[in-house]
Amino acid sequence: MKRPVLFVLGLAGSAVLLQAGASAADKPKIKPTVAFATSWDAALEEARLLNVPIVVHSHGFKCPPCWGMHASVLQNKDYIKFAEKSTVEVICLGRLQEGIDEKSPKAATYKSKVNGQEVERLVEWPNLTVEEILALGQSKAGAYNDTGFVPFTAVIDPHTEQEMARFPGSTAAGTLMEGVEQAREKLESEHGKGVARKELRGFEDAEAAALEGIAGGEYGAALDGLDKLAKASMNWPQPLQERLAKARAQVVDAAKKALEAIEKTAASDPVQAQRELAKLAPRLRGTGLEERAGELKDSL
Repeated sequence: MKRPVLFVLGLAGSAVLLQAGASAADKPKIKPTVAFATSWDAALEEARLLNVPIVVHSHGFKCPPCWGMHASVLQNKDYIKFAEKSTVEVICLGRLQEGIDEKSPKAATYKSKVNGQEVERLVEWPNLTVEEILALGQSKAGAYNDTGFVPFTAVIDPHTEQEMARFPGSTAAGTLMEGVEQAREKLESEHGKGVARKELRGFEDAEAAALEGIAGGEYGAALDGLDKLAKASMNWPQPLQERLAKARAQVVDAAKKALEAIEKTAASDPVQAQRELAKLAPRLRGTGLEERAGELKDSL
């Protein structure tokens, strides 16, 4: 999965779409905030690879104490730094649609680009869209709060999806960090250390670059980026090693199909095939298809 921005800094310079009642003269300010998982499945996958607990924040759009925790925990610079290393954060937000319908400034959105596509994200939850927040509330994440009240915070084991700790009511950042740290120590004693988030982000970048390389026909360059991770991957969890192998296989498979297409062209138009092969051959470095391309060149 393409990982969301972890420290939402500098977004105030983005074009802001004021759909929630703010005027052009009163553009909403985007503050540094913890990064949230975009779905429950994404939270599980990342937390298992990192071997860190998931922290589910159950808040309400109309709840003043929730906004207090939003500022004192989710926008707390110490908690942001802590969460970067120690948690995967999930938000379950009730009554957001009411805020949108009422054009509350707190429900303002801004324009952002994700994988080249323009999306509208929420100013107060800067890496999430309205649709993602609504879906999170309907996912299993929304079922942990059985108190009927907000705010409520639950610390979840990503391997079992069982609750490890709960914090009903308003909770200080320090108290929450202590509870998370205890949960993290338990996870490490049971499952060992996970991959570092920096390494995971590096892999995700290489994975995305490999897909771009396939689209551009730069197969050798795509493999170079993945192969640089080979040494580090020896210490990665098995699922991440499998993702690396899958990404590499996708590049090789795409290169093979490109070569096969030229082989078919050679039967009817060898001159065109020769031109296409001249472009493709240098891009096959590391795919294992170099010899086959050489044999095709000789036959042409």
